Amino acid sequence: MGQSGSATVPSASGQPPRGGLMPGRPMAPAVAPDIVEARELLSQQKWSEASALIESRLAKRPRDPQWRFLQGVLLAETGKRAEAISTFELLTEDFPELSESYNNLAALYVEQQEWNRARLLLERAVQNRPDYALAHENLGDIFTQLAIQSYERATKGNQPAPSVRLKLDHLLKTPAIRNARITTNR
Repeated sequence: MGQSGSATVPSASGQPPRGGLMPGRPMAPAVAPDIVEARELLSQQKWSEASALIESRLAKRPRDPQWRFLQGVLLAETGKRAEAISTFELLTEDFPELSESYNNLAALYVEQQEWNRARLLLERAVQNRPDYALAHENLGDIFTQLAIQSYERATKGNQPAPSVRLKLDHLLKTPAIRNARITTNR
């Protein structure tokens, strides 16, 4: 799964800038050690330890978006989908500028096969942050799934064009498309 945040801002050449930040582009904030620890616990599937850490930090800072986000991740990873959806929905309301919440919420809606709802959320994520590659990739996967559904409906219609079947077969035979999965942030 993708990780959010970055410690350096690349230059136009793709290399880290020399001597500091690029003009007009702030450096991503440093990630606190306890956030790193929580992410590690989540990636190691140490749910109890992750929960204890997240809950203790939320008790001190209940509106902190990073801890609320990690709480949503924990809920999703432990199968508490409805609670995770609620957590991410509240995050998008309280912090509409944070694209990662839209991305993870979209992934939960994809699990429920709510493709258009997921599409709208991912469009909001990339509107907020045009360079958010993970959301762009996920949006591409959504569009591909919607295309497959449209082509399947077209093949069942009256006198479908032969090209419809060819397009559908091409999409279904492509392993990267067949095995596509919406990726979340941690």
